[in-house]
Amino acid sequence: MQVHPILKAMLLCDQTLVEEGTRKRSLIGLFDRVKSAQFPTVHGSMSVYVQFREIEGTFDFTLELFDLAEDKTLHKAMVKDFKVQDKSRDCELVFNLLSVRFVHAGDYEFRIYVDDQIFGQKSFQVIQ
Repeated sequence: MQVHPILKAMLLCDQTLVEEGTRKRSLIGLFDRVKSAQFPTVHGSMSVYVQFREIEGTFDFTLELFDLAEDKTLHKAMVKDFKVQDKSRDCELVFNLLSVRFVHAGDYEFRIYVDDQIFGQKSFQVIQ
């Protein structure tokens, strides 16, 4: 069965905080580029926030970091068996990534998959 979630938001930030009682998210330090004086470089901590809707059931989600210049995947992170109760409500996923390494400046992209099917991407630049 093919599912077609609708991506509402995909944001990059330094940190995502989740409030204990309400489960509300606070996105700290939103960005659309990574700056470095030299390469290779390591970005110590980043968070990818994904909001979507229009699916219901239990799914596996994969976040992929893709190097557009080299045409290759650098990293993958997974959330397995994520339950979506109501397709009319917004769902959120947060991927916290540590020590992300970039070998060169250029264009990169995060891609989000549900059960191995891409449903959104967020491009960003690494600059010198």
